[in-house]
Amino acid sequence: MNIFLDIETIPQQSESETKAEIASTIKHPVQMKKPETISAWHNGEGSYAGVKEALIDDSYRKTSFDGAKGQICSIAYAFEDNDPMAWAQEQGVDEETLLLEFSDQLRADLTGRPPFFIGHYISGFDLAFLWKRCVINRVIPGFKIPHIGRHDKDYFDTMIAWAGYKDRISQDALCQALGIEGKPDGIDGSKVWDFFKEGRIEEIKAYNIDDVLKVRKIYNRIAS
Repeated sequence: MNIFLDIETIPQQSESETKAEIASTIKHPVQMKKPETISAWHNGEGSYAGVKEALIDDSYRKTSFDGAKGQICSIAYAFEDNDPMAWAQEQGVDEETLLLEFSDQLRADLTGRPPFFIGHYISGFDLAFLWKRCVINRVIPGFKIPHIGRHDKDYFDTMIAWAGYKDRISQDALCQALGIEGKPDGIDGSKVWDFFKEGRIEEIKAYNIDDVLKVRKIYNRIAS
């Protein structure tokens, strides 16, 4: 059964503890030799104000791409031609609960049949991240998540279908090429963490659902 899938992720929690750990290991630029310059860089003095903090924040945000560290904050899927559904971390819902609720609903839709996941760059990100977070949260989904597999056999990756195994194309760029409306204004993957901290969960879910709808349109164009 075709399952069109997309996830949105956030960095490792908690933010303060993770940033403190990053700060304890981050190093000054190798070209710096003078002790006073090194000290100014680490303390954010003069022209170095904010430089170290920006590097720490950048490193922190990158943990959202690592399934061993980051978390799923929203997950959406559409079963065949049905309307998509989404779950998110919000008040009273942590990542474990999100994964359990998603798994329960998908099992109910599948009625014992295996899922065939379809997504953009699903082979390089979504499936592996989802599998890792299920393992970490001790969630047994009750269906196979083919985090190790092959395109068009174990899952369908619209990026590979279009660009092959060596090249890449973003979902937005592929939508533009196919004449499909692109991403909504105001949010993209780089802004999900900021929206999450601001409590703009419904906007994240809407963005997540929009990606699912777009990947279904892409699939129907290129796999027909």
